Amino acid sequence: MPPSSPNRLNSLGEVLNADVPLAEDKAAAPEAETITPEEEAMLRAEKLRTIREAIDRGSYDSDELLDEAMRRMQNAIENDNQSR
Repeated sequence: MPPSSPNRLNSLGEVLNADVPLAEDKAAAPEAETITPEEEAMLRAEKLRTIREAIDRGSYDSDELLDEAMRRMQNAIENDNQSR
């Protein structure tokens, strides 16, 4: 696998970690810029496309992304165990 570009990983990390307020969140934070459900779907599709392209190039791997994936998996397992 080719080495990952730090700049590319940083921009992917920004995309993955971006918090975009949804239209239904406007009541909770009226000053926040909101997006429509259609815009949200477009952003999600673009995010997925960007991630898939990075995976295909072999530039999506990093210790930070692995750590985040492991944290999310652990949380999902813990939440699943608590709901039983």
